[in-house]
Formats: sequence, C-alpha cells, structure tokens
Amino acid sequence: MLKQHAGEAKVFAGGAHVTILMKQGLYQPKALVNIKRIPELKNILFDSTEGLIIGALVTHREIETSSLVNEKLPVLSEAEREIANIRVRNMGTVGGNLASGEPLTDLSQIFIALDGKLKITGPSGQRTILVEELFLDFYTTSLAEDEIITQVILPSAPARSGIEYIRFSSSSVVDKPSAGVAVRVSLDKEAVQVARIVLGCVGPTPVRAKKAEGLVIGKILNADLIREAAALASQECSPIGDLRGSEEYKRAIVMTLVRRAADAAYRKALSE
Repeated sequence: MLKQHAGEAKVFAGGAHVTILMKQGLYQPKALVNIKRIPELKNILFDSTEGLIIGALVTHREIETSSLVNEKLPVLSEAEREIANIRVRNMGTVGGNLASGEPLTDLSQIFIALDGKLKITGPSGQRTILVEELFLDFYTTSLAEDEIITQVILPSAPARSGIEYIRFSSSSVVDKPSAGVAVRVSLDKEAVQVARIVLGCVGPTPVRAKKAEGLVIGKILNADLIREAAALASQECSPIGDLRGSEEYKRAIVMTLVRRAADAAYRKALSE
C-alpha cells in the first residue's frame, strides 16, 4: 500500500506523532496506512543469540510494565517511566518513536548505547541497520517511503557491563527532555574495553561522543578522567537555544549528565 501511494501516504501506528503534525498542518497525507492490527509487530521476546527483540508496535507503556524488559534491561523500563505522560505512553509505539526522527526523545540514546539494530521491511525485502544509522537530520531518517520498522533488536551486553540513562527536563517545559545521555561501559578486569557515550536532544540527531569514548578506552575510570570525558562530550554535540535552554546551558547539562551517567555505569559494571 505504501508503494502504491508512494509520496502520498503515511504510516499510522499509535498516532502520537503523526496526528499532532496533521493537526498543525505540517503533514497532509492523502492516505493513512494503519498497521496497528499486525500481530507480529506487537511482541517482546528474548533470544539467547540475538538478545531482546521488541516489535515496532509495542507501546511505551508495555515496555515500562514488561517483566521481561525489567529483567533483561531494567534501564529501559526505568527510562520509560519518565517519558511524556501516561496517555502518550499508552498510545505511542517504539517503531513510531524512531521512525518519526524526533530529536527530543529518549529511547534512541539507550538503543544506540546498546549497539541496537533495526529490522526494516518493504516491498523489496528486509534489511537490518544499526539504530544510529537511522537518523539523518531533524525529523529525517534513512527509511524509504515504502518501508516500515518491524523490530528493534538489543544485543545482550558482555559480562561486566553497565549502562545508565539520565534525562533532564527544564521546570518550565517538562513534556520533552532538554538533554538525555546514555553511557555504557564494558570492562576487562577494571579497565574500560568498550565505551558508548550517546547524547540526545542536543542536535538534529542522537550523537555518539566518539572522542570522549576514545579517551576512556583501555583506562580505569576515576573522577578526573570522567570529568575530562564529560567536558569533551559536551563539545561533541550541536545544541540549539530554545525554550529548554541556551546552547551554553545545554552543554553544561550534557557535561553534568555524562559525568553522572559514566560514574553510575562504571559502578554497575564493577559490581557485575
């Protein structure tokens, strides 16, 4: 159907994003393709080889309350409790959240920090990409017009790994975060073997702070090194001043969040 109505149709799942844009006159599609009743897209599964598999139609609320998610990836359940409000969480879907290319969101940072992948399906078949390869610019993704996201695949982290996600919302605008930072570290003894520092809501797309990641690889984290990495990460994003804060304010927030998240993730990894 998307191929038949190429350029004129929009996918409708939870409607949390597309409905608002239609009301604002930003989207005026000639057709809506409703995928809400495809049962294969509604599952949350765990595979010992692939990891945690989340169907594109799984809602935020279902992730928040899933015992399987809480067992395998509690950071995801905890993050969901802070997203938007209960009405949005009951309607909004994981696939819709990602496919919208929304820059002020939470899940993408966590997925990227976990080296998450997406299964994407269209008339030409199925392909798999890293979550970080989905986002191109503000509200712009690498999805073709006739493709949909079908699954999010989150590989199990190696032993002695820890992940932390921290979001910050200004007191005046609490619907979406001013900044959200996910940090994952995997250790070899006490030294960092793998580092992921992912910054969200401070640029057109989520971004990995690769210079900060490189700084901590092969080293034992301490307060000074974490502070140095946090300062470096704050310069690797592109925040825009808006109602949620100035560019300088957001960089300062990023620095603080990276410092706190890195410390928490490292402590979790040490306790594994």
